[in-house]
Amino acid sequence: MRKINIWCVTVGCLLAGGSYAQQDPIFTHFSYNKLLYNPAYAGASDQFCLNAITHQQWRGYEDQTSTLKPVSGLPTSDKFAQNIGARTTGAAFSAPISIKVGENRLNIGGVFFGFMSDRIAYENNTFMRGGIAGAYTMANGSSIRLGFDVTSLTKGLDGAGLRYHDPGDPYIPTGTVSDTKIAMGLGLYYSNPEILDGTYVGVSMQHLAPKTYVYGTGGSIKIETARHLYIVGGTKIDQFLSNPSLRLEPAVLLKTVVGADGGLIKPQLDLQGMLTFNNLYAGGLNLRAYGYGVDAMSIMLGFYPPIAGNGAGSQQTLRVGYSYDIVLNRIRTTSWGTHEIQVNYCFNFSLPSRPPKIYRHPRWMQRNPNTD
Repeated sequence: MRKINIWCVTVGCLLAGGSYAQQDPIFTHFSYNKLLYNPAYAGASDQFCLNAITHQQWRGYEDQTSTLKPVSGLPTSDKFAQNIGARTTGAAFSAPISIKVGENRLNIGGVFFGFMSDRIAYENNTFMRGGIAGAYTMANGSSIRLGFDVTSLTKGLDGAGLRYHDPGDPYIPTGTVSDTKIAMGLGLYYSNPEILDGTYVGVSMQHLAPKTYVYGTGGSIKIETARHLYIVGGTKIDQFLSNPSLRLEPAVLLKTVVGADGGLIKPQLDLQGMLTFNNLYAGGLNLRAYGYGVDAMSIMLGFYPPIAGNGAGSQQTLRVGYSYDIVLNRIRTTSWGTHEIQVNYCFNFSLPSRPPKIYRHPRWMQRNPNTD
């Protein structure tokens, strides 16, 4: 396998504090994990939901600093990491907020909390996020939701993995350094069950107030976060091709970084289509375009385990998904693809009804039950 030299690439990227490249993690199963980037989705399913996902990007992408040892004077005993592509793991829990209206319950919002760990080469990002959403439901069942989240984002750098060009460079940290800042996000989500068999669109932005992270001696290395804009939309078509066993779920995601001047920097577009058979097996494709080129094509698989009560419209939904990204840019010469696994489990939960209170009076304790 051909390998790539990335000597000091990590440091070079970090020193470019004014860079506004995509910083937040990316996911292929975006349509099944909307909560990871849009807080307004909290409680939208009107169920209690657990989501978990792991994304292993560009497997086989290696640090080849060792090829420069003859000219850099680095010790030959140094060991360099393999698989320095992004490794992302996350989980979230969400719950609806509802009130009782007559004999029914009305969804008025939701809450959520979650975490995510994203490691790229020698940098590690840890997100601890919580948020709340409010909803307004119209007579036809469509709803508009507004959500807000707060994130504790810790960025860490493993200085021991970096190699300096000039030995003893005081600006390069020799150990693990980190910095923590608070970030905020805002989202809007609209859904309408009467458009086809269910249509949705959402807009959200993360890192509303960009923060500067400082590493190294005297703040020699600085990273500035950037605003991230997400626009997601999709629909559901039951009885696809007039077949009651088929359901088509197309979706689209536009994500981009908003520059200091308000311009959009290298928007990334995902086009996705999933076909489900008998609410049991699913398969489809996702095409990701970045800038003016195609980044990857993903083969996606889904499975709804036939456990008791599982299925569309039932009291619970369990879904397991897997995707394999075929890299279509020049990185394909150094990597053998990207893997992603995700699990969603949603269920209904309600407190048991309080038993009616029975009051007895001594006068009626021996009353004949046949007497009116």
